[in-house]
Amino acid sequence: MKNVVLKTLSLINFRGQKDRTIDFSVETTICGDNATGKSTIFDAFIWLLFGKDQFDRKDFEIIPIENGKRLDRVDAEVSAIVEVEGQEMKLKRVLHQKWVRRRGTSEEVFDGCDTLYYVNDVPLKAGEYKSRIDAIIDEAVFKMITNPAFFLSLKWQDQRAHLFQIAGTVSDEQIAASNPDFRILLDLITGKSMSDYKKEISSRKKKLNEDLKMIPAKIDQTRRLMPENKDFEAISVELQSIDQEINTLDQQISDKSAAVRSQYEGVQAKQNEINSLKSQQQNVVFAAKNKAQDDVFKSNANRRELENSIQVENRNAENSRRAKIDSQRTVDNLKGQIKDTNEKIDSLRQRWYDENAKEYTAKEGCLVCPVFGSTCGDPAAIGKHEEAQEKAKKAFFETREKNLAKIDEEGESLSKTLERLNNQLEASEKNLRDHITAIEESESQISRLQNQLNQTPVATVSPVVAEELPEWQAIEKRIAEIKASIQEVKPVDVSDLQAQKKVLVEKRDALKSQLSDKDLIVKYNHEVKVLEEESKKLSQQIADIEKQEFTIADFTKAKIDECDRRINGLFSIVKFQLFDRTIEGNEFEACIATNNAGVPIASTNTAEKINAGLDIINALCRFHNVTAPIFIDGRESVNRLIETNSQIINLVVTTDKSLLIK
Repeated sequence: MKNVVLKTLSLINFRGQKDRTIDFSVETTICGDNATGKSTIFDAFIWLLFGKDQFDRKDFEIIPIENGKRLDRVDAEVSAIVEVEGQEMKLKRVLHQKWVRRRGTSEEVFDGCDTLYYVNDVPLKAGEYKSRIDAIIDEAVFKMITNPAFFLSLKWQDQRAHLFQIAGTVSDEQIAASNPDFRILLDLITGKSMSDYKKEISSRKKKLNEDLKMIPAKIDQTRRLMPENKDFEAISVELQSIDQEINTLDQQISDKSAAVRSQYEGVQAKQNEINSLKSQQQNVVFAAKNKAQDDVFKSNANRRELENSIQVENRNAENSRRAKIDSQRTVDNLKGQIKDTNEKIDSLRQRWYDENAKEYTAKEGCLVCPVFGSTCGDPAAIGKHEEAQEKAKKAFFETREKNLAKIDEEGESLSKTLERLNNQLEASEKNLRDHITAIEESESQISRLQNQLNQTPVATVSPVVAEELPEWQAIEKRIAEIKASIQEVKPVDVSDLQAQKKVLVEKRDALKSQLSDKDLIVKYNHEVKVLEEESKKLSQQIADIEKQEFTIADFTKAKIDECDRRINGLFSIVKFQLFDRTIEGNEFEACIATNNAGVPIASTNTAEKINAGLDIINALCRFHNVTAPIFIDGRESVNRLIETNSQIINLVVTTDKSLLIK
């Protein structure tokens, strides 16, 4: 297998990277916050090889932009050392800005960009460079085996085509080899597709049903045209003489005619018995096929029950995980409120201490004369001063007590709030523990059920061969015996007597020209009989077509099963549903990637999507016999990757403000 390994990648003025060189190992992790340039590394490698970014765009911004403007006179350069089958090769691509001075001007102006190519520092033309890259790996294959998300982003028709390419197309001839009925079916549709033939017989069946519905109306119309019965006795008198002669001949041939009728009726009865026996054979085969399908359906009942139980437990686990997240948020919120409340209580307590520590201090020097600077000696003034001091002191203590009471009231309210929050926190933490326990129980149950499912074999329908059925063989033996007995019957010859009668009948017919109405009655009765026979034939033709439709349905299911077996055998964790059903139950082509539980990959989490992509890459690498570096974007979402022989480059979102290489 050809192994393509990225050893070193250097970026100069490529998008947001001015000058960076990265050395890669078997598994390299590139960490950094959003918009720090992780995806740029992948874009640079693809641009180096194919001149495009990871989204297959040729026209994307490469030259760095500062303050909303492209940097002028700056070349973007990407180079790498790539190891291919043990041999190292240096590749380099440069986007060179062209600046020219137009005739008659003094300033240079931007005139677009040229792309320069180098292999092992030797300059090459674009075509030569492309040929060297194509020799390393095909571009289409590279896209599919380096990005886990690429294959599942393709149209389902393209996915299906790739799957049949790597698994090998299942031909109709291969399916027909297992069943004689299928072989007969393919012989009938030579030169047509199964779908076209199915439409053809469906259209034919529709036409036959329409014709069958018309017959009752035709019979009714024929009977309406039939003339009324008349008295033909007068006319018949003229025919009596010739009728006597005919009667004489009839008497002579009656014995022989009776023998002929008896012989004919016996042969007809045996032929009817043969037809009935053939219908019984078809019913025996049909019943055997139905029984085989019913047996398989019953055998797989335990698997279906296990699969349904796994789906139920998965839903229970998912519900518990969502409830756990909600409970964790509630716990965190309550803890934050409790912390805020405790801080408020501590602040309030400090306010109380500060307020309680306040002491009254009387103001001194209030009775000093501002003019003479001496203390006032007026007894009345001294008395009023002392009275004012007492009032001020009383007012100070009343205010302090009022403030302390208000603080106490606020503290009591906060204490009640704290008690309520603690009670809610205790209940929420209990809910969180309950949800964690429920998740663990569901995951344990899922593991147990999955083990049972893995150990439960899948029953498949065995082909029914008509010739091997004892009942069919017994009927076939009886048919052979009846056919042999028919061949032993010797015909009775009444031709001479019938010739004489014919002459007399012709004479009598000349007289019956007047009996036209009677003849019309006979004619119309015959037409009714013909229509009734046609009705039987149409019914039989419809039955034959319906049997072909049953065979087509069996053939289609066998082909679906073989396609599923071949393609899904290539993968370990991904299954592809290659056919779906309409509301009416008809199969149609599809390509739906699912996990082993039958859940579409598009509906799974990021980790399962990435591992599904790696599973697909492993299969593609085996088919194309080549590996290349796999860039896994969003690697932080995956705890464990499935095994792969390719070089792994993880792009991980972290809080680092600049790229970190591990």
